Amino acid sequence: MQIFSMAAVLAAVQSAHVEAPKSAIAPASPQVALALEGAERTPQQVPASASGSAGSSGAAKTSAPAMQAFGAKDSWRWQLLGSWMGNFEGADQLEMEWSASWFFMQNVSMDFGLSGDAILQPGLDAGGGGASLMLRWHFLTRTDWSLYGDIGCGMLFTNEPVPSDGGRVNFTPRAGVGGTVAIGGSARLMGGLRWYHISNANTGQNNPGRDSLQVYGGVSFPF
Repeated sequence: MQIFSMAAVLAAVQSAHVEAPKSAIAPASPQVALALEGAERTPQQVPASASGSAGSSGAAKTSAPAMQAFGAKDSWRWQLLGSWMGNFEGADQLEMEWSASWFFMQNVSMDFGLSGDAILQPGLDAGGGGASLMLRWHFLTRTDWSLYGDIGCGMLFTNEPVPSDGGRVNFTPRAGVGGTVAIGGSARLMGGLRWYHISNANTGQNNPGRDSLQVYGGVSFPF
């Protein structure tokens, strides 16, 4: 009897020793287990409103680049200008010019122009055209306006001598001052005054020459 009693006690102790860990590691409630499993399988989501606003702001930044400042280095502009030149002694010159400006330095440009001209003068009137090369420095610049000085030279080819006792091929040095004013977007009004000279630089039999006041104005656009 004692042997059977001791065997029963040992069996009870062994059973308690084996079942205790099982109860210690028993899983949590089914709801908690499902929640943990879903968290492991579901990737982290970014709210749709946040991603949409970030995408739209990024698109806005890339689709609206900053406007280039007037006179910036390596920028280009083109001009369409009309001029009157007169010596107040009966000689007048009317000119239409297209020119392109390259700002090779900040606020300093080199300008190449092509022109068509009509010369009303004592003797025979003349018509023709020419080309010019100018150096222009915008010495005072603000957001909406600038003041500049320019100097350069061109050549003028006409069907009649200019002046009437001169030649058909002339050089046209000029120098003056002017300004620009913004009129919306990147467009600008442009105008100024110059000393304007015509002579053939003694390449002909006669070189009478002519000095005139040039008044010009027009519009300027970037490209």
